[in-house]
Amino acid sequence: MAKYTRKNQGIVVIKKSNQLIEARYKFDVWETRIFLSVLSNIKRDDEDFKVYRIWYREVIKSFGLRSGQSYAFLRDAARSLIRKVFNISNEDNGFQRETEYHIIRSINYLTEGEQGRSGTESQEYIDITIDPDMKPLLLQLKSNFTAYDLRNIVKLGAYPVRVYELLKQYESIGERTLEFEEMKRMFELTTEYPHFANFYQKIIQPAVEDINLHTDLSVSEIIKEKEGKRVVALRFRFHRKSDDELRRMRGEEPKAAILPQLPFPDFPNNPAAIAAEASEPSSVDLIFTKYQEEVVQGFGVTPTAFLSLLTSATEEQVAQAVRVTRRAKNAQQLKNVAGFFIEALRNGYTDEQEETGKKKRSDAEKSAKKLQELLEQLADLEAERRAAANEVIRELTNADAFLAGEAVSKIMSNTPVRQSLEAQTGLTLDAELPMDTWRENKPMRHAVIHQIEAMKPEAFKEVKAKYDGPLLKLRQAVEALQRG
Repeated sequence: MAKYTRKNQGIVVIKKSNQLIEARYKFDVWETRIFLSVLSNIKRDDEDFKVYRIWYREVIKSFGLRSGQSYAFLRDAARSLIRKVFNISNEDNGFQRETEYHIIRSINYLTEGEQGRSGTESQEYIDITIDPDMKPLLLQLKSNFTAYDLRNIVKLGAYPVRVYELLKQYESIGERTLEFEEMKRMFELTTEYPHFANFYQKIIQPAVEDINLHTDLSVSEIIKEKEGKRVVALRFRFHRKSDDELRRMRGEEPKAAILPQLPFPDFPNNPAAIAAEASEPSSVDLIFTKYQEEVVQGFGVTPTAFLSLLTSATEEQVAQAVRVTRRAKNAQQLKNVAGFFIEALRNGYTDEQEETGKKKRSDAEKSAKKLQELLEQLADLEAERRAAANEVIRELTNADAFLAGEAVSKIMSNTPVRQSLEAQTGLTLDAELPMDTWRENKPMRHAVIHQIEAMKPEAFKEVKAKYDGPLLKLRQAVEALQRG
């Protein structure tokens, strides 16, 4: 039987570039386990990828799985993973582009039908070769990376791992805002969850529950950020658990212990140091990661010079310098592109297109502000009209106890209106339906109100005269601004 080597029983560090964490891809839970198992075998000083041997028994042990689970899970996941890619976004001349990275170059596995033979246990491994193009994302990472202890995510599913890594990037800040559409794009769930409520219920809530239960992070608050009534982003507030909390979570004795040697000899040998290096996303790091490809590779600015400039520049200033330099470069106006970019960032260079863009953005901001004001006025006026109409209806129904019932009868006899209400409410409307249902169900209540207004137009004459004209003007103004 081949020798079986057990991994270190202590901390196993996973390191990924921040670009990779924010890439667009979709793994299932077994694909995630395989990829993390490969990363756990990469050494800090590795300059090239090796053939990584992933033992089935080691995966079972590392992730706390049942020993009876089939080797076929590992083999099938590896076969699936070889077809998967990472897509990393970048901007080029004002256009969004993506670089597609194939993850695995080759795999060697035990074929189907071999289980059960004598000595099978010694063959239950997968040999994996990583595609060399992945080197900048996984090897020799000195900055703009996130590291964490594998033990923190062994009990997480595929999506909870993604959410955990996105939060871990910002551990030193303790807060991160993630846009709803951007999360769906990164997770490749753009078609599965068209509505925020479903995405939040099926993906975010379970992920946060698992993170709080099984990892070194504790999410204390999730704030839903809205544009109007629509949720567009989530702001996570979180912190790292104390060492005692982590020991209790892992069933360890709540006392100081000598930590085992790390797989990276020169990596800090304590959890706090790992957390400090793992969660580096200062504003400088984030800006550097976002623009390094164009500034360093495209303009020829050295990484050291770029980082030095970022200590006194905002992201908006960097973005402007990038755009101005890009246009000047494309127009072949520059002899020294790197020098021009440095001066553009230091001195706030602008150009005609930049000023035009600023004016457009300013006009757009003014229009958006005006639209918001009009929408608020419209909502207030509609609420006033409803209150005034409800007061008239109260007086009418007090005087005629059968009026609401007559309105319901007319609605029931109007087939298109009745069918529309059934579609909205999911109810089957019939004569036996209690009047309380018509009062408590919002679409049905509004239908009764509109019907009473149609039956008693004279009673609503003052309400219409006071509100309908101004409401029409506001709606027309809103539509005009929305059309642009």
